[in-house]
Amino acid sequence: MKIITNYLSIIFGVCSAFFIFSIILDVAKAQEQPACPSGQITDSNGSCSPSSQGQNSTSMASAQGFFRSGRKLAKQGQSQDAIAEYTRAIELDPNYAEAYFYRGNTLALEGQPQKGIEDLQKAAAIFTSRGESERAQAVQQHEEIIRRGIQEGEF
Repeated sequence: MKIITNYLSIIFGVCSAFFIFSIILDVAKAQEQPACPSGQITDSNGSCSPSSQGQNSTSMASAQGFFRSGRKLAKQGQSQDAIAEYTRAIELDPNYAEAYFYRGNTLALEGQPQKGIEDLQKAAAIFTSRGESERAQAVQQHEEIIRRGIQEGEF
């Protein structure tokens, strides 16, 4: 168990760095793009969509706030509180792939690997639907590590 947990922690760190870098690039791209037309909002993947889809800019900002809070709590070792914050972010933005990714990893590390895998699958599907195949592949590789840990009785 300790070997798999250490391995997952290392992989999680590498994936986290990859996701943070890609989030920075996404923010830079968003700043280069013009604002959405009136009556539309920017969703979590940077696309304009009608605000009538049940999300407004306030809920998007709140989702990002909960996500950032979850990351902070996870870094402080407060995993259960982090999971709750990721869940709030997902409730506000059901397409928040990064929140699914981090919640899935945290769940796996906290002894709920099957729930973690479900979140990782959701994150990979969202990344795939956005055309972000590299990110989807990274998530799928992480999912495979967790599956092997389950098969080997590490979880």
